[in-house]
Amino acid sequence: MQYRMWGITIVSLCNAEYGEGGQVSPCGDVYSFGIVILELFTGLTPTEDMFRDGLTLQKHAENAFPGMLMNIVDPILVSDEEAHASTSQGARNAMEDINKVMLSITKLALSCSKHAPTERISMRDAAAEMRRIRDTIL
Repeated sequence: MQYRMWGITIVSLCNAEYGEGGQVSPCGDVYSFGIVILELFTGLTPTEDMFRDGLTLQKHAENAFPGMLMNIVDPILVSDEEAHASTSQGARNAMEDINKVMLSITKLALSCSKHAPTERISMRDAAAEMRRIRDTIL
């Protein structure tokens, strides 16, 4: 959903139930959190021109999950990791790490942004999963 205010376009991350007159809830917050995660790791927004005819950011990620996630990762993330690797072995290890993180983080984001609010994980579980992912890579 987009709004124009004072000459600025504001893009809403509201989920479907908000647009249908639903109440603001923690389930909606979890949905928005999942969308933000997908945006951060893909470099795409839900309003990209490519998302039409039923294709959404979530479906784009689902289509790549699990085997083709590196095809949707933001190239800036990959180039930054490669720049920090001083050897070709280091670059391979960095790519393996990015792939592991993308698998975990995409799974989390998709769990948060399911269409039906009752199918989404709780924010508490999402936060615990983020900590688990962080602890795995550090």
